[in-house]
Amino acid sequence: MTQLPGVATAVVADAKITGYLLDPAHSDQAAGKAKFFQAHGFSAADWMELKKALLDHPRANAVAVSATTPFGEKYEVRCSIATPDGRSPCIVSIWIIEPPDPGPRFVTAYPYPHRD
Repeated sequence: MTQLPGVATAVVADAKITGYLLDPAHSDQAAGKAKFFQAHGFSAADWMELKKALLDHPRANAVAVSATTPFGEKYEVRCSIATPDGRSPCIVSIWIIEPPDPGPRFVTAYPYPHRD
């Protein structure tokens, strides 16, 4: 299993959770993400639970795809995430390591397989 480099120093910005992934009013795309995560027991009232689950996601799952971008190294981690309702749906979490920062920063997450 290829683990996300620097996983011990990974960060998830609070606003990515409160103002994006759990905000059904953010945009059509984010609203779908909020609906998905809320359907699995995550809530805006206890948003730290989703933050913890996202930080644990690359510790429990392998990097599926990596790519060099103009912004840094991008990593896609796939599959099960621990949820409050006890199910373990498959998601994709996207992480980036932007020099000079040594650790990965969370970019986004969505259900896998992704459906538009």
